[in-house]
Amino acid sequence: MGGDEYWTVTDRGPNGEVKVGGSDRRTFVVPEFTPALVKIRVQGDRITVLETLPLTTPAGVPVTGLSNLPRDEKPFAADAATQLALNPNGLDTEGVVRTPDGHFWLVDEYGPSIVEADAQGRVVARHVPAGLEDDYAAAGVAYPVTGSLPAGLADRRSNRGFEDIALLPDGRTVAVALQSSVVVSGERDRTVTELLTFDTATRATVHEFGYQFDDPSTFAAGTRGRDLKISALIPLSQTRVLVEERTDTEARFHAVDLDPSRALITSADKTPFANLAGVAGVPGKIEGAALRGNRLVLISDNDFGFDGTRAYPAGQDVAGSGIETVLVEVKIGNGPFGSVDLPGVDHGS
Repeated sequence: MGGDEYWTVTDRGPNGEVKVGGSDRRTFVVPEFTPALVKIRVQGDRITVLETLPLTTPAGVPVTGLSNLPRDEKPFAADAATQLALNPNGLDTEGVVRTPDGHFWLVDEYGPSIVEADAQGRVVARHVPAGLEDDYAAAGVAYPVTGSLPAGLADRRSNRGFEDIALLPDGRTVAVALQSSVVVSGERDRTVTELLTFDTATRATVHEFGYQFDDPSTFAAGTRGRDLKISALIPLSQTRVLVEERTDTEARFHAVDLDPSRALITSADKTPFANLAGVAGVPGKIEGAALRGNRLVLISDNDFGFDGTRAYPAGQDVAGSGIETVLVEVKIGNGPFGSVDLPGVDHGS
């Protein structure tokens, strides 16, 4: 949206990762939580919620954020002992845009999938990797699911599905990014992930690009390939986007051309825009970004601000993590941390 107003989306709900008997269990502290579209206004250091739209099925039933299929992480209650039922309607939402017709287009980690919702937040359709649509149908999903995406995306790592979405200037094409590499046997630290363009009018994939992360050695000491993630996309033009590469402690942005003749985007194809490592006031785990003139608007993820590494018996309050969600603006200049000298970037103050 323009000005100081933005549409955002919550995550799937307060969830943790608790180790039990040497294995991690995904816990849902509030299993009935359903992801919601949230319109906010930013004024100075204050964020005001203007509107909230919970995501529902066409019949108005909340979708929840629970795992969908047996291939997903088994969902457990907060006690990490009580297994919960799967919900094929559940969404692990991570990014949202709004098309000129008033519909919302979101990305989800479970499928991974691209999800269309109407102006009231009702899911109209969900697009998944080809072949998975039959699994959703068999599980009894309550809205249309189609196999509109490349089949290979079904091999996404657990909890590493689509992480953001950008609406290109034509108002119908979106770009989406897989957070990390798909699973490749013997290559846990593989550093190639996927970018995808999708036509929201024809409901079809336009092009799939391999995307090569920067070498892990260019990040903080000890960074491995498995630590690298794409968490934000910003449109610059119909054929160019800013891509955020990050770890949990640092982030950088590159301008990338979406050239359909290119199968793999490598470091040679990237134009550095901003490296935020060491910039005062920039939070860790940046999972949302927008561009306003020569300023990056960044928002962090606090994972609902609770300690998700612990099990909580029924009736016990959760422990806070002390981590807050932070929204900041970073002015980008021509210097050691960034450059506004890019085609399609407004150089206003």
